[in-house]
Amino acid sequence: MRIPPADLAVNNSWGEDARKRLRACVMLCSAMTLLLNLIGLAVGVGILVKSADWFTDAAVEVARKLRIPEIIVGATIVSLATTLPEFAVSFTAALRGQVDMAVGNAVGSTICNVGLILGLCAFIAPMAVTRAGFLPSAVGLLVIAGLFGALGYVFPGGSRWTGIVMLACLVAYLGATLRSSLAHRAATADDAGCTEQGLSNGRIAILFMLGAVGVVGGSRLMVYTGQNLALAMGISELVIALTIMAIGTSTPELVVSLTSIVKKRRGLSIGNIIGANILNLAWVIGACSVVADLPLQRLTLYFDIPVMMILSVLLLIFGLTGHRLSRWEGAVFFAIYALYLILRFTVLQTPAVGSSVF
Repeated sequence: MRIPPADLAVNNSWGEDARKRLRACVMLCSAMTLLLNLIGLAVGVGILVKSADWFTDAAVEVARKLRIPEIIVGATIVSLATTLPEFAVSFTAALRGQVDMAVGNAVGSTICNVGLILGLCAFIAPMAVTRAGFLPSAVGLLVIAGLFGALGYVFPGGSRWTGIVMLACLVAYLGATLRSSLAHRAATADDAGCTEQGLSNGRIAILFMLGAVGVVGGSRLMVYTGQNLALAMGISELVIALTIMAIGTSTPELVVSLTSIVKKRRGLSIGNIIGANILNLAWVIGACSVVADLPLQRLTLYFDIPVMMILSVLLLIFGLTGHRLSRWEGAVFFAIYALYLILRFTVLQTPAVGSSVF
């Protein structure tokens, strides 16, 4: 049976309309999926930041009740708490076998802390640097970063030895901090114990539990949405972790640093950034390397880690020259970070590799 030309034209028109509607539906679904994942990533960041804040409040209260010197709390617990998001995201990713995300988040946060956060803070308000407290911390950061880079070149496929060495650096850092804090405490022994009323034990316990649950839940949400975004946008998990997720998990450091500037306690900002960077490498990378081998991609070895080292060296040099971080030095940090982002999202972008999520 022969179909009249007019009927064929009608059928072709209907078919073309159906294809257009199908393409529109696919584009709409893709856009909605991308939007939902972006919202999920933002919610994950919010949960992590608030949970870390609760955990910090509880930890400081415990330290106060146990009469641990406040300077030790600031040098250890606060830095540990602000690094909790990075640890939670990277450790969760390592347990799930998403090693690029685990490495990228830790290294990316280290770069972000100096390039974006410290650069922004120094540009807003120049910071005086106390040589006695700054020099050991900055040199320690440089040594630990150098060790991590060297281990990466020796074991590019990942090794438990990297984790062991980094965790040993963590123990050494905490021990050195404890000794210097106690020495400072002995020099100011006239300070009386805190007598102000703090949180009740029940509220402290609730904050601890909510903080722990929130950090775990927020990190899982960030890993899930981060991988989905990488696949949807055709960007590798490593680039997402080095940039978007690193900025998100560095939010506590940003909040603490900006608050320190507002309260005119600018030295706390530098100390928090250096301490957080040491913990990113010694604690986060160390723990993740123990539970899973963390192979380093070629670009991480020959671009990301060198950028991290350059920023660490500049931080030491800038801090020792003039005993302050000036606005132009902050602008240098910020410019390096901006150039790093541009290169990482363009010519040095790692291609995405499809994988299942959850």
